[in-house]
Order: sequence, then structure tokens, then C-alpha cells
Amino acid sequence: MVRKIVKPSCDAHSSHVTNKLTFNQVYTMAQNNPEVEYYTFGNKTPFTISASIATRGKHKGEPVIIFRSDGSERSRAYKCCWGHVTNCSRTYIDCYTIAF
Repeated sequence: MVRKIVKPSCDAHSSHVTNKLTFNQVYTMAQNNPEVEYYTFGNKTPFTISASIATRGKHKGEPVIIFRSDGSERSRAYKCCWGHVTNCSRTYIDCYTIAF
């Protein structure tokens, strides 16, 4: 049985993290290598990334990086979210983004 990590709730764009690559660099990686498997910073959970353009909501028309694990979307990051612990929806993204 896989234990899920439960983190406390945070605001959107909570705190800051230092990523080695920019949003644009990782977006290009996702476009060019959508099948590559990466591992989260914390517990080394495998995940993949894909590059897309948002089709609805306040980010409609903007590029978005989608993080998937076990075949399901786990989180997404827009350019404004990059460098933060959480995204616009208050979902933790740092475990993914720090991997880059």
C-alpha cells in the first residue's frame, strides 16, 4: 500500500522555491520529450510532464505544464506559478518543479 503525503493547506503561490530551469525551458522539454519519466524531489515518485495551452478559465490561451503520475493529472503550473511552492489552485507543485 502506498502512503499519501498529506501537507497543510496553503494559499495560492505560497512561498518561493529556487528552480534550476525556467518555466520556458521545462515547457520546451515537455514538448520535445513527453514520455520521459522524472522523479519528485521528496519521495522520488515517478511522474511525466506535458506541455499544453489552457482552454478555459483565467489562464485560457496560456501555456501550462501538466504533471502526471500513475496515469492521472496531479498538478499543473502556469508561468505565474513557477518558483512558488503552490500553484494558482493552491496545489503543491514544488515536489515536481524542484526536480528541474
